[in-house]
Amino acid sequence: MNLKTMFGIGLVSFGVAFAQDATTAPSYSEQQLQQQEEQAASSESLTAPVPFVAPEIPKESRRTPFNAILHGKSYNRNSNMAAANNTDLLLDFPNLFANRKFFYIEPVNKLGIVSLGSFFTAFDISDAPHDDSQLGRLTLGYAAPGFGFYIRAGLGRDRVSNDGNGSVTVEGDEVAPGVKSKTFGGDDWAAAIAKSFLGMNIAANVDWLTTKTQTHTDPDLGAETEDRFDSLTVGLSLTNAPTAKNFTWTLGARFVSFNNETEIDGDVKQPGTPIPSYWDLAPYIRGGLSVLENENARILLGAAAIFSYRNFDDPVDMYALTAVLQPSMMGEVFVGENKNLMFYGEVGYDWVAFRYVKNKNADYSKMMDKMDAVNASIGFRYQYKDFLAVEMGLGQKLFTGLGNYFQADGTFIDFSAMVRF
Repeated sequence: MNLKTMFGIGLVSFGVAFAQDATTAPSYSEQQLQQQEEQAASSESLTAPVPFVAPEIPKESRRTPFNAILHGKSYNRNSNMAAANNTDLLLDFPNLFANRKFFYIEPVNKLGIVSLGSFFTAFDISDAPHDDSQLGRLTLGYAAPGFGFYIRAGLGRDRVSNDGNGSVTVEGDEVAPGVKSKTFGGDDWAAAIAKSFLGMNIAANVDWLTTKTQTHTDPDLGAETEDRFDSLTVGLSLTNAPTAKNFTWTLGARFVSFNNETEIDGDVKQPGTPIPSYWDLAPYIRGGLSVLENENARILLGAAAIFSYRNFDDPVDMYALTAVLQPSMMGEVFVGENKNLMFYGEVGYDWVAFRYVKNKNADYSKMMDKMDAVNASIGFRYQYKDFLAVEMGLGQKLFTGLGNYFQADGTFIDFSAMVRF
């Protein structure tokens, strides 16, 4: 039994054991959620069953008419922390699913989510970043007021046993005597957990992704060969979003261990292409601030600072220090007396303020800074009564070159629909 299988069994066992003690939470509309938070604001109990938020939240905090809306992926692509929740944020902080019942579908990004108020599930795909392979993924999770978790898996395996004395070709793949197992690119195991306390929210996640087709050949005669091309990502974040009034912040860090190596009879070799093995530690801070706001429109400013230290494994004796700044602007406006139509737009870019690379093997160093192309998008949301909403977003990278106002590789279009219960 390989390590990924044991890891997956452990995750599933944890989810099943927790679910046996769980009870289904009632469903609330967005208006009822806001009323519940306002009632909790005057309560002396520190254990009031309020989704995501602490009881001492003032009425004038984040539950404005704008922030009471749950959006799809086309909204807040620059991760402005003062903006309303979208489906990506719910998957980052799974306790946000508590007391929400909805069905969300987005065909462009191949994503679907169903939340039953406590249990939720999602279907999507994983993309291997270094080749063109994709695999479907299944997410299963549970959320209660103040707590939530999920497990996710996208699997692709192939195993051929050749008991003969010579090589054979199986579906176009040559197999030497022995056993040849293959893990397809995008093979993914992941889990996340989130908890609210003292008016804040903390979340942790882990993701083990095989980023390219890898093979393991164990012949009866000859060398045992194993290719490794995978990454392990661990993230931790803390936010004041539940009790933020005007300025919202998130502190976090991400650790990545990336492996690209070939092991022959226990002797590890680093291929070095396309990327050599490394580990990376990146703490960050994100913030968002509402600078202009009334009941029909608002403007948000956002920024992020990310610091990264990347160390490459032997035999590559190299490291890199990087500081990235991500300023952004966002505006949104309600149209009509019933506020059932909303337009929103945002713009932001990555500024590599500092990057230093030192290669001790080749005895050279490099320093750089760069303001990257601007990312801009615009979208709208239409809501019919209190149960159906559709969103559409369009965006592209601007200023990529003279006359390049619309280019295929920098353009996106999103369409999504949400039915609430």
